[in-house]
Amino acid sequence: MWYPGHVEKAKNQISKHLKTVDAIVELLDARIPFTSRAYEYEQLFKNKPVIFVLNKEDLADPAITKQWLGYFQQKGHFILTTNLKRINARDFLVKKVIPLVKSKFAEKRIMIVGIPNVGKSTFINRLRGKKSLSVGNRPGVTRGVQWITVARNLTVLDTPGIFYKRLHSPSIVTKLLAVGALPFERMDKLEAAKNVFNLLISRYTGAPLEKRLGESYIDFIDFLSIFSRKRGYLRTRGEIDLDRGAFMFLREVSDGKFGQFSYETPEEIMAIKNKKSSSEEV
Repeated sequence: MWYPGHVEKAKNQISKHLKTVDAIVELLDARIPFTSRAYEYEQLFKNKPVIFVLNKEDLADPAITKQWLGYFQQKGHFILTTNLKRINARDFLVKKVIPLVKSKFAEKRIMIVGIPNVGKSTFINRLRGKKSLSVGNRPGVTRGVQWITVARNLTVLDTPGIFYKRLHSPSIVTKLLAVGALPFERMDKLEAAKNVFNLLISRYTGAPLEKRLGESYIDFIDFLSIFSRKRGYLRTRGEIDLDRGAFMFLREVSDGKFGQFSYETPEEIMAIKNKKSSSEEV
């Protein structure tokens, strides 16, 4: 599964700079708050205060986001929600984040981290006030460590996104696909689209899909055929280009074009954790 070669180097860079910061600001996708936290972060940041920011809250199911807020707060974590594309990034840091950070010095230093496509590059660009980084719906763009002076008493360290070393769980892969955290072009598009389609159906029935499509469908292939035809995705001989349709379907789901969806709840994650703990004790 996708694990860019720069990730191990990025982890070493992050570890090296941990001593120089007062706290970590970890960006999570509000649609998958648990899954969008790569395993490495648990160990890397265990000795540093962490402030969790649920980004893309406008794309998530509001009722489930409320559950996640309660989950994090119950565990004593600092937790904020936002849509980093629609806010003043500097004001967000100064007014919301910095009051939560303690420092022995006048200047506060924080590290910004997050998995690919969680919104970190957008956040950094807005802090800089210019589009100096490559931003887009392409996971794994930012690769270097960069210090940014946000205010006289605030410095931010931008870091490359790090990811899972291994993705054994099809469920995790599908959730990451649904939010655009995995590169669609490197995968079997039809299989990926079918899995995301089934995920949506299982959690929200077919109503949102039919609403977006504008008509009813029989199954996944029928849905994708109608979806592709309506967008004019045709091959030379007039055949429907399902691969192109699958790619665009994945893109539109990750962009929130089909509605506000969340793909995991605290209750579901706790059940998985408990099951795993029980199996390890046997």
